[in-house]
Amino acid sequence: AVATGAMTVFIEVQTQPPHLIIAGAGHIAVPLAAMAHLCEFVVSVIDDRVQFANRQRFPTVDHVIAGSFRQELRRLRHGSLTFDASTYIVLVTRGHQHDVECLLEILDDPVAYIGMIGSQRRIRAVYELLEREQGIPAAKFDRIRAPVGVDIGAQTPAEIGVCIMAEIINV
Repeated sequence: AVATGAMTVFIEVQTQPPHLIIAGAGHIAVPLAAMAHLCEFVVSVIDDRVQFANRQRFPTVDHVIAGSFRQELRRLRHGSLTFDASTYIVLVTRGHQHDVECLLEILDDPVAYIGMIGSQRRIRAVYELLEREQGIPAAKFDRIRAPVGVDIGAQTPAEIGVCIMAEIINV
């Protein structure tokens, strides 16, 4: 017997929530992590200093990780979280050596966003070091948003967090 007729099927696609990884747990990371949580991102904060990467500073985030930036980024990538078009990474570390370490780990990942805080001088120093010492072509840096965030003349850590979240949401 051959069945004929029409059927209505409802399909609901369940997408994963966006994931914000914040490398650096200093004064900008605190309001940025809180805002990202309010915007329904999965939030991970990484810092190599236990006194900064802890639940007291980041009570609302999903993952607070104390350890080497590069090693912990690698561990996140190979764990339950994938680095893909739903992943946003913000580098707000305390020094350009940590930015270099992070960029070496993530620059080729298919993430939606890489943002790096810093002055034009600091950003240029990071790029030149990666070109000179690692042989990375300058064109690879075009995908990095640096200085990070929408320029609205922000001064305070919270205002800078707003600028960064605005740029991420815009992306």
